[in-house]
Amino acid sequence: MTSPLPGIRVQPAVAESNAPSRRSFLRYTGASAVLGSLWLASCKKDPPAPAPAVVTSLASFSPTSGMPGTTVTVKGTGFLGTTAVLLGTVAATGFTVVDAATITFSVPAAAPTGAITVTSPSGTATSSTQFTVTATPVVAPTLDTIVNASGFPGTTVLLSGANLLGITAVTIAGIPATSFRVIGANSITLVLPATAQSSTAQAGPIVVTAPGGTATSQAFTILATTVAVGAGDAGVLNYAYALEQLEAAFYTQVRAGAYYTGSAITGAEKQVFEDLYYHEVIHREFFKASITATGLAVLKDLIPDFSSINFSDRTSVLNTAKAFEDLGSAAYIGAGQYITSPAYLYLAGKIASVEARHAALIRDLVSENTFVGNDVVTLTTAGSSSVSTNNGPAGSSLERALSPAEVAAIANTYLALGSKLDVSGIS
Repeated sequence: MTSPLPGIRVQPAVAESNAPSRRSFLRYTGASAVLGSLWLASCKKDPPAPAPAVVTSLASFSPTSGMPGTTVTVKGTGFLGTTAVLLGTVAATGFTVVDAATITFSVPAAAPTGAITVTSPSGTATSSTQFTVTATPVVAPTLDTIVNASGFPGTTVLLSGANLLGITAVTIAGIPATSFRVIGANSITLVLPATAQSSTAQAGPIVVTAPGGTATSQAFTILATTVAVGAGDAGVLNYAYALEQLEAAFYTQVRAGAYYTGSAITGAEKQVFEDLYYHEVIHREFFKASITATGLAVLKDLIPDFSSINFSDRTSVLNTAKAFEDLGSAAYIGAGQYITSPAYLYLAGKIASVEARHAALIRDLVSENTFVGNDVVTLTTAGSSSVSTNNGPAGSSLERALSPAEVAAIANTYLALGSKLDVSGIS
C-alpha cells in the first residue's frame, strides 16, 4: 500500500509590527517539495530540432537525348549556388539556376553521351542514367532575308535563314568577314569588314559556310567610305570644290545656330559671318560650274558631320571658323605645285588670298591681337610639310602650306562616311 504524500500545512504568517496587512504563505516540506520540483521541470519547452542539411541530388532530367544546342532541364535539390554542370566530362558553360530545384543548360558542342553532374555548395550529385547525345543532322543552310541591303564598313548586318548552326566562314562580296555571331539556327549577325574601306562601292552576295554546305544571299553593297577627287588638274579642282563645299556648309549652319541668331552677337560680328557665308557659297558654285563646263567629272555633294561643333557657343564657332580658314589658305598654297594649267594656278592664287583675309578677320574676332599667328608663319623644317611646320626656311615668315593628304586628314574629321576625301590621285 502506497503511503499518501504528506499534507501541505497552511498557517498564518507572523505579523510584523510595521506590516500594513496580514499575509499568508505556503510552507511545504518533504515529498511535497519533490513533487513540486518535478511538476515545474515538466513545464519547460524543449529547444527546436535543427533543420535537416540540404543535400545536392538529381531526381530527373528531360529530355533524355538531343543534339548539341538542345536545352536540358534538370530537377533535384540543393542547386542554389551551383558552380559547375558537366555532361560526361564536358562542362556546360551556359547553365542557368532557375531555383533550388531546377537547372537548365544547353548540350555543349563537343559533349559525349554521359551522366549529368551538378556541383554546388551543398555537394556534388551525378545522375543515375545517361543523357544520350545525338548527331547534328547535316542539312544545307539557307539565307532568306537581309535587314539592310547596303552598309558602310563596321556596320552590323542581321541575316535570317535556316540551319545556320556551326557556321565556319562568311564572305561579303568576296571579302571575308572576320567578325560574325551565330544567334541561333535561324539567324546570324556579322560586321562588315574594315578592309573593304575604299572610294569604290563593292557589291556581291553574302555567302555563309556551314557543316551542311553553303548558302548565298541576294546582292549586298558595301558602301564606299571615301570619295576620290581624281587626278591632275581635274583632281585639284575637285579637291578645291570639296573644301568650298565644307566651308559653305559650316557657315550655313552658323547662320542657323543660336549663337548667330541670338541677342549676344554684335551687328559687326554678324556682318563678318554674312560676308564669309556668301564668299564661300560663291566659291563653291563657281568651282561646280567651272568643272562642269570643262566636261570633267564633278565631285558629288558631300555630307558634313559637324557633331563636334556647338553652334550655340561663340568660342566653339570662332575656333572652328579659324581652323577652316587657316586650312583653306594652307590648302590652296600646298596644291599649287600640282596644277599644270596657268589659268587654274592664277585662279588658285586669287582664292588663296581671299582665304587668308578670312583667316585674319576671324583671328581678330578671337582676340589673337594679330592678323597672323606663329602657328602659320613659324618655319622649322625646310622642304617638308606637316600640320605643325611649313615649306620654307625658318624665320622667312612665309604662309604655311599643307599637302592634299594633310588637308584631307583634317577635313575628313568634319565629313560623314561616304563623303570623306580620297586625294591619293593628286601627285
